[in-house]
Amino acid sequence: MLEKKFLNKEKGLVLYALTPPKAEFEETKLREISNRWTDRINDINADGLVIYEVQDESERNESERTFEFSGTLSPEIYYSKYLQTATPAIFYRVAGAYDESSLRASFKQQSADLNVLVGATNSAQKVNLSLKRAFEISSEFDNLAVGAVCIAERHAKKGDEPQRMLEKISLGAKFFISQAIFDVELTRKFLASCATAKIDVPIFLTFSTAGNPKTLEFIKWLGVSVPTSIENRLNKSSDYLNESVQIIKEIYSELREFGDKNGLNLGLNIESVMAKRAEIEASLALCKQLKNTRRLI
Repeated sequence: MLEKKFLNKEKGLVLYALTPPKAEFEETKLREISNRWTDRINDINADGLVIYEVQDESERNESERTFEFSGTLSPEIYYSKYLQTATPAIFYRVAGAYDESSLRASFKQQSADLNVLVGATNSAQKVNLSLKRAFEISSEFDNLAVGAVCIAERHAKKGDEPQRMLEKISLGAKFFISQAIFDVELTRKFLASCATAKIDVPIFLTFSTAGNPKTLEFIKWLGVSVPTSIENRLNKSSDYLNESVQIIKEIYSELREFGDKNGLNLGLNIESVMAKRAEIEASLALCKQLKNTRRLI
């Protein structure tokens, strides 16, 4: 049971993350998409499946969004109605999108016992429910374990991400999932601060494959730090997607070694932010490979 593994702070867990299809799709198309994903998910046999609840993040960035925002199915509906898999799920919940009664109702009826509670994209965003209150409501459900996000880029700007994490742990957070990582130096500094703060709950490092400059531009638009050296390396490569995979392997290997030496409990979360088949297949193959690598350690 994945919840027990989290609560027991088991090391080396591997997750795969995806976004549900657009809510506007017809039923036939939703079934076609979910059937393909069911086969993919069952093939990689990850420890857990992360299903994002998407929010329009335009308020976090003044630049024009690289791709138009579209609403998607809820994680609960996608997992329980469309995906046919025994892989346990972790649902993202955008706290500000709920009021107290609707969040309680969602917790009560959901088919997953793990959630990640997500706050506002910035302090100016209008929300129905604060992140703190969402954590308090989650504590009313004995069979529910909740986590939160951690962002190395925010730590680079404000220097207080481990303190934020400790506050969330005090509210009930049992694990963290990071924003996508392309900047190894920035992330290592963040993890060093986590080690100093003695954060011992699982921290899942997220990595996202990029098959072309437009995908990378979208990743950057989401707030992910991509060093110029990494971007130049990708642009000079004859195989952009394969190079991004190689970069991920190098960064993950370095951070994993750093985490092991500094007593951190690091897990892995692989995602593909785009619906492009090549990028999806690369992310799935990477997840499978790194999961087997972790087993050998």
